[in-house]
Amino acid sequence: MDDSTTRRFCVIGAGYAGNGLARALKQAGVPYDQFEATGEVGGNWAHGVYDSTHLISSKRSTQYIEYPMPAHYPTFPSRAQMLAYLNDYVDHFRLREHIEFDTEITEVRPLDRSGSAGWRVTLSTGEQRDYAGVVVANGHYRERNTPAYPGVFTGRQLHSKDYTHPADLGDGGRVLVVGGGNSASDLAVEAAATFGSADMSMRSGYWFIPKTIFGIPASDWDRVWLPMPVQRLGFRLLLLLSCGRYERYGLPEPNHPLFAKDVTVNSSLMYALLHGRVRPRREIARFDGATVHFVDGTSGRYDTIVWATGFRTRFPFLDESMFVWENGQPLLVEHTLVPRYANLYIWGLVAPRSGAGKIISIGSDFLAEAVAAQRLFPVPLSDLLGRRFRARSSILAGSAEILGRIRSARRALRGHVRRARLLGGGLAAWGACCAARPLPATTSTHGRHVTVGKIEELPA
Repeated sequence: MDDSTTRRFCVIGAGYAGNGLARALKQAGVPYDQFEATGEVGGNWAHGVYDSTHLISSKRSTQYIEYPMPAHYPTFPSRAQMLAYLNDYVDHFRLREHIEFDTEITEVRPLDRSGSAGWRVTLSTGEQRDYAGVVVANGHYRERNTPAYPGVFTGRQLHSKDYTHPADLGDGGRVLVVGGGNSASDLAVEAAATFGSADMSMRSGYWFIPKTIFGIPASDWDRVWLPMPVQRLGFRLLLLLSCGRYERYGLPEPNHPLFAKDVTVNSSLMYALLHGRVRPRREIARFDGATVHFVDGTSGRYDTIVWATGFRTRFPFLDESMFVWENGQPLLVEHTLVPRYANLYIWGLVAPRSGAGKIISIGSDFLAEAVAAQRLFPVPLSDLLGRRFRARSSILAGSAEILGRIRSARRALRGHVRRARLLGGGLAAWGACCAARPLPATTSTHGRHVTVGKIEELPA
């Protein structure tokens, strides 16, 4: 590889997270190529959400800090406004000239055991290119998750990712939306507005949060780090004062602590429930033609089922056995670094409780710094930083928490860089010493055999 190739990076995806990272790489002087499988900028906002979608986080918490949204945008911008903003961002920072559209990545493989020597990327055209490293920003709304139940349903079925407007629901007015998340709530309300009513089947209770609490966007309450017990107590009090008890709406009480799983941010659903336009149902037990039987013994006849049941995290172009999987998510250091691998970064695999704009902006600058720093070390940065920051699989976190951890990781990285420059010729020995230390204890339930203190097996 020539010198430009040994420094050049590959960025996969031109969506919300990928473009923020591309901006940081460009400003840091890191050469890169960016690939987008479709013909548009915007990722999920361009081809994965329905026409009536609005942000659930405020524009203040969603905008990149280096490029604020237009002043005339409302507090919760629409899909069209968000897409226009993302395109404006790309053009403002002149990122479009680096994007190769309609080019899918079919395979990414390390050139050596750890990826320290670089990565070989195969394009959908068959062309292969070698890069110093790869940033995966392909989004986590990729593989549809559709549960299976006994029996056969003879009506229309579609996943929420395939829904764009009410015409997709067909002519029949009996609609069952399965799920309790943000998409499920939106689509149940939209189906009820179209046909007069809709049912909503939930496996268990969810934490439903209004989009504003006392006039303040719910996302804007997550600005200062507080211990989780304090956060839960304070937010539950806010919910009780603003919404009351869930039983008033016919909703089951959540069976998990607040913020232990993703929350649903929606104000229209509560209105529709109180007006009888949306009717909550229990989990599906079985199908019998057009009839759906629920676990509480009730049943209903439906023309259409919408599966708003989420997605599975996948990296189809990578050998997924290189990850340690836990509860369907890979173990990563600070949501980004892959243990035991250098120059491979997973970017955007996080679900903050508020808008991700500040996280992407500050995190992208940190990642651009880490990309340049990796060349100083004979071992993966994931293993150096992993001594202090334990690899975790959960993608849920508060924004204040994530930003605090980014600042801590940045300080730790700069400390390693200073030591590396001071050591000079002794760097290899220092790196080997660091690599020999045991990894933090962890467990896995998928794909790899892991014991406390070390990984037993790694791919060659």
